[in-house]
Amino acid sequence: MRAVVIVLLVLLGIQAPPPESAGTAAARASYDAGIAAVRSGDRGKAIPFFRAAIDADPRFVAAHEQFIDSHDEGAPDLVALYGRWAAEHPDNPVYEWALAKLAGKDWRGAETHLQRAIAISPSFARAYADLAVLAELRGDNPKQVEYLKQATERSPSDAGYFFQYASAMKALDGAASVRLLKEVADRFPGTDRGAQGLYWAAYETTDVTARIELYERLRAAFPPEKYSWSESGMSDFFDLLVSVQPAKARALADDMQARIASRSEQQSWRDLGAYAAALADAATLRATGDGRAAVRRLDGVKTPRGHMDQAPLALARAAALDAAGDPAAAYTSLADAAATAPSDALLAEIMRMGGVLKKTPAAVAADLRAVREAGARPAPPFVLPGYPDRTNVSLADYRGLVVLVNFWYPSCAPCRAELPVLQRVLEKYKDRGFVILALNVLPEEAEMVVPYVTKNAPGIRPLQTTAEWAERSYGVRGIPSNFLVDREGRIVFTPGVIRSPREQRTFELQVESLLPASRLPFHP
Repeated sequence: MRAVVIVLLVLLGIQAPPPESAGTAAARASYDAGIAAVRSGDRGKAIPFFRAAIDADPRFVAAHEQFIDSHDEGAPDLVALYGRWAAEHPDNPVYEWALAKLAGKDWRGAETHLQRAIAISPSFARAYADLAVLAELRGDNPKQVEYLKQATERSPSDAGYFFQYASAMKALDGAASVRLLKEVADRFPGTDRGAQGLYWAAYETTDVTARIELYERLRAAFPPEKYSWSESGMSDFFDLLVSVQPAKARALADDMQARIASRSEQQSWRDLGAYAAALADAATLRATGDGRAAVRRLDGVKTPRGHMDQAPLALARAAALDAAGDPAAAYTSLADAAATAPSDALLAEIMRMGGVLKKTPAAVAADLRAVREAGARPAPPFVLPGYPDRTNVSLADYRGLVVLVNFWYPSCAPCRAELPVLQRVLEKYKDRGFVILALNVLPEEAEMVVPYVTKNAPGIRPLQTTAEWAERSYGVRGIPSNFLVDREGRIVFTPGVIRSPREQRTFELQVESLLPASRLPFHP
């Protein structure tokens, strides 16, 4: 029936209406009344307004979204209503798109409805974008990128589709993704998506000079006081500068304090400015030969809340103590950071200080191991079914190996971003006794586990559990969560989300520190 309608329109020379609408004046008026009701906390009151907006303009997608979201999830009467509308109006793709939205975790059903929507209207960009999400959940990155490319071609003025296309390209070509992310800012200046593009371009760039240039461009083209992505980017910019140019980090903090109106954010930037000032002042004092004054300048200074990189302060304090003539104290001050949150710079410096103190590399390794083991705790044992054959897998089976216990689920976007990074680390260390167990906490998403892992993290062993078990046994409250278990079955590290190059390198060094036959707990 749908195909017949489309053919008749073509034969009669009638141009098909756009697949979706921004709303007629009457529809917008009803929609705005519904939004006001939602904001007042009364979604039930909002439903008739959204229904009226749909009646006034059946292709008004935003009204359909709110109408659906205002009902209980999976409401059968709503599914029946949209099924009737789709049958009565076979030329309107929005009804099929809505049925896909109502399908919930029935992803195959959702895909069927989206394909029908595209058959009705091949220019329906939103349907292509939603198909891209389903492709990503299955781990089919080429298909995801292709769908998003089609969405951008059908709606070239939509910054959101182009950003998603640029971001998805990372799975196929990281360098191309960064180029496209920068292009988002070129094509959509003065938009939140433009700022978002530069933010992620900087995040995914490893070269320090190139990253600094991108952050400077972000600050200039998208003022942080106007764009939240730029404001977030300045925090990352500060973290980068404070480790290489603390004086510039202080200037950035002063600039941000002047730009941001929120008192809490102003205080945060004041704290960051004071932190950077202490590092810069200590460096100046060391340069003049006054190590003791540098030590005093750093007394009481702590890494600001929310900034996890301990290396700049640990290195500055150790350098001050060494300049003051106390290499033993410098060595001790490095040990905690180097053992728990290692970086190449921290480990190289503690090796150097160990040499000053006549310590062998083995002795340095033993000292760091003692710090790590002081905080180690037994990993809760488990026996869980594995995918795809439901064979039971026990954590005890891996005694003698280093194990990352990762909690995730397929529709979790940060999880999908993290797993390919974990796979890269696994490839680097699997031959030395490193394994990863990825525990899916949503059994209802089981059908997506094997396709995603097979295509994006084929070396990782997926297991099934529940969110309740994860919280009860491992104290998991956020997903993804990671627990790095040593060869004796003890949790030694609890890494955060592992995605950025710096996070990946810290994780690699943590893994190395637990592996057997390691040359050292680090690589210079």
